[in-house]
Amino acid sequence: MEERLLDKIAEPFNLQLPEYATLEEMIDGVLPAVAQFSEPNVLPEDSPLYTLNWVKMTDRPGATEVELYNFQDYGRGEIRVVTDGVVSAQAYEVEESGQRIIIGQSVMRDSFLYELAFLDEDFLILRRHGNAANMTHRYLFFCREAIGTRLTWNEALERLVDKYRNSQFPLIAVALVVAALIAVMLYFR
Repeated sequence: MEERLLDKIAEPFNLQLPEYATLEEMIDGVLPAVAQFSEPNVLPEDSPLYTLNWVKMTDRPGATEVELYNFQDYGRGEIRVVTDGVVSAQAYEVEESGQRIIIGQSVMRDSFLYELAFLDEDFLILRRHGNAANMTHRYLFFCREAIGTRLTWNEALERLVDKYRNSQFPLIAVALVVAALIAVMLYFR
């Protein structure tokens, strides 16, 4: 009986993510749970966008190359892209709100507008602006270099969920203790 009670109490902390077929499906499933922990924008000069090297994650079958992205300058400039040692460049510009970013060959040529979906010191998710029904690739998903070079896209997204699931444990534990104390006080009243 005690084991069942402990299992029921621990159940919210041991949630298993369902299996997702694509990167985009998994991001759609994960974002609502972690969005509240995101940086609100990329405006601070010490934002992880500018201070870290990012590895682009993909679910493309057979993709083994490592694409490393480094956002040069603050707010507008060049993205240095290193694909298995081959260096190339793209341009980017952050809009005034800090929640939208243009990425492409140049800011006005072959470029796309993305919205910040999630950002912390380990993960960056950009959502392409527009009608999702008209797009084949809606997200750019990046991990900090130390994570992105070791994990696959689904392992990285699981790590993102685990990072914030575990950070809620003290809050939930305190709430359970408070609820138990209230129940005891009401019982003995």
